[in-house]
Amino acid sequence: MSSERKAMHAGEAVAESLREEGVERVYSVPGSHIHPIYDGLSRVKSIRFITCKQEPNVSLMADAYGRLTGKPGVCVVTAGPGCMNSMAGVAQAYGAASPMVHISGAVPLKADLEAFHGVDNPAAVHEMFKQITKWSARIERIEDIPEVMAKAFHIARSGRPGPVHVEVPRVSDYSEYILQKESVVLPPYKRIPTVVHQPDPQDVDRFAKRLMAAKSPVIAAGKGIIRQRAMQELEELSMKLQAPVVFAQDAIGVIAEEHPFYAGHFSHYRTYPLCAEALKRADLVLGVGLRAGTAEMTELGERTPDEKLILIGFDDIAESRYRGEHQRVADPKLFLAALLARLGNYQRPRDEVLIKQMAEGKAAVRRSLAAQNEPHKNDQPIHPGVLMDAMNAVLNDNAVVSSDVGNCQMWTRTFRRIANPESFMQSGVWNAMSYGLPTAIVAKMEFPERDVVAIAGDGAFLMTIGDLPTAAEYGANILMIILNDGAFGQTFMQQTNIYGHTYGTTFHSPNFAEIATACGAEGIRVTDPKDVEGALRQGLAATKNKPALVEVMVAEQPYHRI
Repeated sequence: MSSERKAMHAGEAVAESLREEGVERVYSVPGSHIHPIYDGLSRVKSIRFITCKQEPNVSLMADAYGRLTGKPGVCVVTAGPGCMNSMAGVAQAYGAASPMVHISGAVPLKADLEAFHGVDNPAAVHEMFKQITKWSARIERIEDIPEVMAKAFHIARSGRPGPVHVEVPRVSDYSEYILQKESVVLPPYKRIPTVVHQPDPQDVDRFAKRLMAAKSPVIAAGKGIIRQRAMQELEELSMKLQAPVVFAQDAIGVIAEEHPFYAGHFSHYRTYPLCAEALKRADLVLGVGLRAGTAEMTELGERTPDEKLILIGFDDIAESRYRGEHQRVADPKLFLAALLARLGNYQRPRDEVLIKQMAEGKAAVRRSLAAQNEPHKNDQPIHPGVLMDAMNAVLNDNAVVSSDVGNCQMWTRTFRRIANPESFMQSGVWNAMSYGLPTAIVAKMEFPERDVVAIAGDGAFLMTIGDLPTAAEYGANILMIILNDGAFGQTFMQQTNIYGHTYGTTFHSPNFAEIATACGAEGIRVTDPKDVEGALRQGLAATKNKPALVEVMVAEQPYHRI
């Protein structure tokens, strides 16, 4: 051990690891089990500490940071309920392949039954996190902190990125220390390099030959392309092969809507029309950034026979789910780069007929949506489609839009113009409500020059509203749009469709515009459809100085057909 290093307590050792990993943000709600980590972080000036007000939002913010930056989002929560309250965002990050390091306090190693913030098994929370993370660790010795933390960041970044959980037990129920009272001199912190899966050159060669021989190739893109920042390679390959690009529902933004070969998303219930046509016409489908065994692959497999499908899986290892010579695991960006290099000067002749058909198909979808909105332009309560048209009118293609779960997500997914992965950010397969606000706060902190909009139903927003003051406090001047219908709208609609009636899904919503004003934001309530676009413009103008909230009084409506 170096005599030049100072002795430190366990909280300082955790803080040092974050500094050495280059962490820039930490999202947290305080608690007595993590006081020592706060103490350590108080002396790390390179980290901006974000004090949240609701523990679920802590992990949701870390998830958003991981998606937006590609670097592990870091959050710190207290033991027991702090961990449990933040589990949804961790599970969501796992499904979204978002890198996260989730750090928590914990009850003592040999805690009594019914310990403070504990249950009978002291390691119960650690065991639970094993099911929703790539790795869960319970540190038992102060000297293990550097190694465990380095491994945590390494695992979070490597292969298919995702969340890890690290918990640090308290000395005793009411001790001011974690792990031990005595400070010690620890060895210098050593980062562990990120591991990526290199593609096999022989596989690249085989797949390139099949693609060049195909008459109607299609590329099926997954979120792995977004996570590994391979959108440019995807576009280049699409143009080289004159191949339509379809994508999984949670990979919206992987290619811009204006791209000539944008063919939309596939899903079990609402597949984009051009997507269905492209897959029906295809004689070879190259899947990249998808993962074997997932629901999206089941959906793609139902439309594509095995002999026509090549899969480059976005995974940590090629487990038994990957079968045959046409299914491999590799980093999406490295694979696409290698494939482009192998194709070299190869260029399929420009398919003007297909390009024209796809452009006309996209235009037809937009015309259909506009026609379905037309009879509802003067509806009161306001029709959601009218709000969607207004949102497209006031937002440029550089704007970030984060959608919460529910009807707002379905409407926004249908209407929002897509230019990049931030054009429409959604929770993903875990589908945790409360996504919109915390994601927008993080996005505005990372992209202060861009307009950032969060959209949520009144039910979802009530689950996350506690951090609206956080947006004002930290200068995250977002525009929050609330669809207020006094219900958990999507479940209201589902119950009505299934049973012919609804139960337990309606409630009395407060005046959100007044709440926004009390939280230090601009609050605007809209009841007349003629005022919607003006209210959104007023809200965006207000975000030059503070957050804004536009509350739109809407009614439940069936989704438009696409």
